[in-house]
Amino acid sequence: MSTFWRLSYREAKAITVILAVVLWSIAAVFLLATPGYRSFFGPLKGGDFIQFYAMGAAAKTTTDGGLYDVKRLHAVQTALLPESDAELYLPVYPPQTWLLFIPFTTLSYGPAVILWTLVIVAVYAWVMHGTWRVFRDALPDGLFIAVLAAAFPPFWNLVMNGQNTIIPLATFFLAWRALESKRKFLAGFVLGALFFKPQFGIALAVIVLFNLELSMLAGIAASAALQIAVVAGTFDVSALMDYARFMQRVMTVEHLIEPEPFELHSIRAITRLVPGWFGTTLWVAASAVVLQRAMIVWRRADSEAVRMAALVLASVLISPHLFLYDATVLALPLLWIAAWVERGAGAHTRLANRFGTLVAGLYAAFALPFALLMFVQVSVLFMAWMHFALADAVVRTADGQN
Repeated sequence: MSTFWRLSYREAKAITVILAVVLWSIAAVFLLATPGYRSFFGPLKGGDFIQFYAMGAAAKTTTDGGLYDVKRLHAVQTALLPESDAELYLPVYPPQTWLLFIPFTTLSYGPAVILWTLVIVAVYAWVMHGTWRVFRDALPDGLFIAVLAAAFPPFWNLVMNGQNTIIPLATFFLAWRALESKRKFLAGFVLGALFFKPQFGIALAVIVLFNLELSMLAGIAASAALQIAVVAGTFDVSALMDYARFMQRVMTVEHLIEPEPFELHSIRAITRLVPGWFGTTLWVAASAVVLQRAMIVWRRADSEAVRMAALVLASVLISPHLFLYDATVLALPLLWIAAWVERGAGAHTRLANRFGTLVAGLYAAFALPFALLMFVQVSVLFMAWMHFALADAVVRTADGQN
């Protein structure tokens, strides 16, 4: 693994350990320094989990099509946890997400948020360990991989915010395993779980349709049909229509409720700096270029891990909204590409010479608020650089170039 770093291997390990200690020490202060449900810094402990908790409680009692009544959901939330009155959330999640959190409402908020945090950590550890086991011949230092995973700033942010990005992370992992086993229908069925966070499915839709991946498309359709059947059987088909209408209304006022660019980590964070329709046009054009490179990798790579790496990188880059915790899914392509680089030669050396810089830069860009100082979200530049370097290495490898 020494090829990853311009730093020495020992220096890289030391810096990673320091980062992990700093991040999780901050987390300990945030969660343990004060009693009650408010943290030392003010926000709720568990972050956005209160929204999911309220959604689960509302789903148990809603029978009249009121899932997407914002005032009603907030009333449920404050009844469950009066301390959360200051937090107002828009329910921008499809109905099946509401069902997922019903079991947590059998517990009071404190135990429920602890259980959800344990789920996040356990699934992340399972995915990282499962990926490393496949590539341990190329990445033999399992302890270093574990520390790198623990020090990944988006994962830390995911735990602190109690978000549900663990769903697409597990989805991408299981789909990769299915593709490695030549089971494309199963891979598509698993990838249908991206409907829980639809912004991650844009790149997938383009790649599957333009490459006529019919088996995967059939699997995605079967997964969607199952989710619709569950929603219809629990609520009513009208719940899906209510969700569509609610998202239409949200889009009409998107400019009023969107986060600041420094909070986002996709191409949109940069193109939003350009006002009006021109910024949107730039986002669409840049997304098209990213998708084109992902298509090249999908068609020419000889590794399912590399193909999935390009898919995940493209999904992150073109996402309309990608908060720091959503970038947790990048932990997978970092491992996939690392193993490919370590196993490869020839054309791979071009990527290998840059990969350590890219990984280190990405960690730094996620850990430090560069966009507050220089307005440009540096993490996007590193992700785009990695995406294009990967596509270049795949093409050169396929063509037998060095």
